Amino acid sequence: MNCEHDGSWNRRQFLTGFIGSGAALAALSMLGVPAAGAQPAAPAPPVRDTINGVLSFVVPGNDPYSQHQGVATDRPGGVTPDTAASLERTLDRALAIPLFGGVGVPLPGAAGVAVLLNIFAATADPGASNGPFAAPFANLDHAKKALVFEWLDTDPRFENFIVRFVVNSLPTLAAFAAFSEVSAFDPIERKTTGRPVGWDLSNYAGPSDGWDEVIGYYRGIDKVEA
Repeated sequence: MNCEHDGSWNRRQFLTGFIGSGAALAALSMLGVPAAGAQPAAPAPPVRDTINGVLSFVVPGNDPYSQHQGVATDRPGGVTPDTAASLERTLDRALAIPLFGGVGVPLPGAAGVAVLLNIFAATADPGASNGPFAAPFANLDHAKKALVFEWLDTDPRFENFIVRFVVNSLPTLAAFAAFSEVSAFDPIERKTTGRPVGWDLSNYAGPSDGWDEVIGYYRGIDKVEA
């Protein structure tokens, strides 16, 4: 199958890569595509692998996900356990409804996003399930991940569904999580447990009670008369 995007891919291309698999039946049901005589399966989607695939796409680092996609750096990036967990919680809390407005299998939050990305990943690369990660999306190279986001952003079938908002916000949420303190933050004690990756990514020196260069008054003035 030609995976180059020319704006003319059709439903047959979309379904290629799913036929004959249990995951295909769940995907067809979720998209509202009938499968005669089928009993839709609902296997747990590989959520964490999918989320790590998104984080490595948005903020590449020296992790295995970034290295596999062919775009990596020599320092940590978006893929950390706490960053992924934070993004999953955000999606779970923000999307407390079925992803497709009640049509088909209700998979809210991070699980729904994982199913959606992996459906399109198998279209972008039918061999994406045969990689080092459980999620087809995480097995894509960087260019095909971009293709998946392009398809999701331009597919007219999603025009009136919440999925369009999800697609537009997902890279932003991933970047926000990667550059925040969640990679080294204790939510119980409400304090950092080390230097967050986001501080290194942004060259942030860290919190301070003051800097020598701003201590004192302008031109030696040390007091002001009322």
